[in-house]
Amino acid sequence: MQKCLISEFVESIFLERGLSKNTISSYRSDLTKAKSIIGKNLSNINNSDLQKIIKFCSKNYSLKSQNRMVSSLKGFISWVKQEHNINIESVFDNFDTPKINRTLPIILTENEINVIIKETQKKTTQNSELLNCVIELLYSTGMRISELVSLPFNSFNDRDKTIIVKGKGNKQRVVVLTNSCISSILKWKIKRDRLKHAISSKYLFPGKKKGHMSRQNISHQIKKIVMKAGINKTDVSPHSFRHSFASHLLNRGADLRSIQIMLGHSNITTTQIYTQVENKRLLGLVNDAHPLANK
Repeated sequence: MQKCLISEFVESIFLERGLSKNTISSYRSDLTKAKSIIGKNLSNINNSDLQKIIKFCSKNYSLKSQNRMVSSLKGFISWVKQEHNINIESVFDNFDTPKINRTLPIILTENEINVIIKETQKKTTQNSELLNCVIELLYSTGMRISELVSLPFNSFNDRDKTIIVKGKGNKQRVVVLTNSCISSILKWKIKRDRLKHAISSKYLFPGKKKGHMSRQNISHQIKKIVMKAGINKTDVSPHSFRHSFASHLLNRGADLRSIQIMLGHSNITTTQIYTQVENKRLLGLVNDAHPLANK
C-alpha cells in the first residue's frame, strides 16, 4: 500500500507540476529511503520518526540533500492529507529546515575557456570532434548537461543558427548559437555519421549501446581534457561552463533577465547568484586598483 502511495504521489506531481525526470527520481528515492529508515509506512510518521530521518541525513547527506529530503517529505505528507484524507501528525510545525550557505559557483576565466577549446581541437586529442562540440555547446548556450546529452539530432538549425533545448519540466527554449559553435556541430555531425551505433539513433550524441551518451561519460571526458589543458581547478564540471557562460555575459553587459531566459531559469532569483560573482570581481578590482584601498 505504502509503495503504491509513493508511486501515486510521484506520478501526481510529475503530471501536475511538469517536473524533470531527475527531480521525480529524487523524490521517489528520498521517500523510499525515509520509509526504510523508520521501518514503517510514511503515512504513520511522527515526530520521533522525523528525528530519526534527520539524524541519518545529517550524518550521511549534504545540506542540500537534507533540504531535498525535507521538501520531499513535506510534499508527500501534504498530498496524502489532501488526496486520501489520512490524518498524519503535523511533524513539521516546529521544524526548521537546515540553512545552506550558498557557495559561489566555479567560474572559468575567458582565457581558460579558450585554452580548453584549443586543446579539444588538437589532432592528438582523443574524440576531438565530440569534445569540441560538447564544450562549445555548453559554453555557447549555457545549457545543462542533462539537456545536452538528450538533444535530438534534428534540434539543430544551421540556417537560423539556433538549437531547440528541452529543459526542466519539458519546457522548450530556442537558443542562438555562435559561429564557432555551429562549426563544431557540423564537424561532429560528419564524424557522427561514420559511427555504426549512430545510424539508427535519434540523438545528436548517441550512446554506444542504446539511447544517448550518459552525463557521467561526458563529465569524465571533460575532467580529462581540462587536466590535459593544464587548468589547475579540480572541481571543473560540465556545469562550470554553464556558470561561466552566465558570468561572462553579465561581465560584458548583458542584463539579468536575458540571461535568465537563455539559462531556462523559471525564477530570476536563481540567476541572481551571478551578480554575487560580479560583485566579488568588482570588489577585487577596487582593492587592487583604487588609490585608497590600502590606506
